[in-house]
Amino acid sequence: MKIIDLSAWQTAVNWQAIADAGFGGVILKIGERSELDPMFVNHVNNAVAQGLKYGIYYYGHANNIDAAKAEAAQVDAWIKAYLNGVNPELGIWYDAEDNIMLSGPQNVVYPITAFITSLNALRYNYVGLYSSYNWLSNQIDLTCLPDYVPIWSAQYNSKNDLLTEHPELKHKIWQYTDHYSDSLPYDASEYYE
Repeated sequence: MKIIDLSAWQTAVNWQAIADAGFGGVILKIGERSELDPMFVNHVNNAVAQGLKYGIYYYGHANNIDAAKAEAAQVDAWIKAYLNGVNPELGIWYDAEDNIMLSGPQNVVYPITAFITSLNALRYNYVGLYSSYNWLSNQIDLTCLPDYVPIWSAQYNSKNDLLTEHPELKHKIWQYTDHYSDSLPYDASEYYE
């Protein structure tokens, strides 16, 4: 299935064109820090109206376990407030790519895991990690990531190298471009069913 991801950077979205291009779903930025993404509610409503499956992502800043748990609590509060507590069909994704996350006292995998397991403990059953191929290969100690964690890797390439190099991971999504087409200038990914 083809999916796109959207945030407040995308305001005038042609939802019919997305459906017409064969996209089956969208992953929407819910926010970062304590700031709800200004377009989140609008994007969710449009995705539902268009009959698209959706997931959400949170842009992380945590460089320690306590901060990551606080970020997870923020996401939980927003899901309860704006999605009636429902686990989005295409998952909850922790976007780990901000360099501030690398400034903590231990490898960034520990705050990432704390965010994911905090939401798992609240009965959200589909919580994963989004990051670049570079981070997944060089910054995140994948040997310490629980093996059940879904992975969404970003690598603008003709193939998903992480899938080849680490077949043991639970690969769920591969983001292969940041510009699907001139009429749909969005990040596009392949969602592995």
